[in-house]
Amino acid sequence: MAATSLFVVSWVLRWLLTATAWGALCGGGRAHTPSLSPALTPPCPTHCICLSQSQVVCNSATLRGVPSALSASVTQLSLSRADLRVLRSDAFAHLRQLRRLALDACNLTRIRPFAFRGLPRLRELYIQHTPLATVDAFAFAALQNISSIVLTHNRIAQIEGYAFAGTNFIKLISLRNNPIKRILAHAFSGLNDVAQIELPSGIRSIEPQAFAGLEGVGVLELAYMDLPAVLSDTFRGLVRVGRLALRESDLGIVRVGAFDGLQRVDTLEICNNKIDGIEELSLVQNNSVTTFKLTGNHMLETPEAVILEVENIVIRGNHVPCECGRDPLSNPLALTSDFPEENFCISPLKVRGRTLGSVSAGSAGCRGEAGGSARARASGAGARPRDALSSPQLALTAATLVFLASS
Repeated sequence: MAATSLFVVSWVLRWLLTATAWGALCGGGRAHTPSLSPALTPPCPTHCICLSQSQVVCNSATLRGVPSALSASVTQLSLSRADLRVLRSDAFAHLRQLRRLALDACNLTRIRPFAFRGLPRLRELYIQHTPLATVDAFAFAALQNISSIVLTHNRIAQIEGYAFAGTNFIKLISLRNNPIKRILAHAFSGLNDVAQIELPSGIRSIEPQAFAGLEGVGVLELAYMDLPAVLSDTFRGLVRVGRLALRESDLGIVRVGAFDGLQRVDTLEICNNKIDGIEELSLVQNNSVTTFKLTGNHMLETPEAVILEVENIVIRGNHVPCECGRDPLSNPLALTSDFPEENFCISPLKVRGRTLGSVSAGSAGCRGEAGGSARARASGAGARPRDALSSPQLALTAATLVFLASS
């Protein structure tokens, strides 16, 4: 029995010596002992709720800035209703994993240049229902591969030049429901490859070259505008457009050169607008417009010069002045075979709504009404020729002649 106990003690001692030796070889002389405490996680910042290490909500009105103690692993961050009045440059540079950022309903009034720089994985950015009035130059610059920038329901009245410079490959930029009245020159310069830009209604002025430097836009739609004129060079520098649409607006006068410098457009649409007049409608081969659609417009004057060097032309449903006895095919817009039957008279009143083809020489509807534009007739309606004599003047002249004859 004693021999057996001595054998066990000897075996245990040998096992301990062997284990110590292996520990010295593998652990640099230190025995490996597993940690008994879990890995420490950074504490959740004050005024925030950490749903996980990657999802953080900081919707507190007492929060005055972007929390600096946020973990670098955060991918979704909400700062809605926070008191963030100014976003400084590189405000989120310490959150390089960020994919979704919401700044809704905060007191944001200013975004400094390059505020979102250093966010290579950001996909969604929401800034809505804030008092933000101006988008400063370079405010949204240097964003790469972002899917959407949603800036709706703010107080944005102005977008300065180069606000989106260096930002590429975006699916959507939405500016709906903002009181933007004027689009400044180069407002979108340096913005490349955006699928769709949504602008608000009520725009009253578009400066020449407002879209210069915007390259590669899928859809650019300008609707519900109230313009005194579409100025020369309005679209100069706009390159690679899938569809450019001017619709449901008062376009005023379309000036000579309004579409000069526009390049590589699949479809240009001018539809359902009120147009006072078109000085010149020119789309030469340098514009590279594939399809031109002029549909459903009400024109007070027919354009005097039309040059459309495009592959496909659709001119239908327009209401234009009709001159009695004039061949509708002599209209400068008569560039398609169905033009007389697919477009209608806006004046004279007796033929309003009739097709151009039905108003021919000697038409009963034309009798007694002069041709010409609606504007010309409106300006002359009720006017009296300067050299015409009124009835009292005529009676006085007749009485004078009789008196002279009898004397």
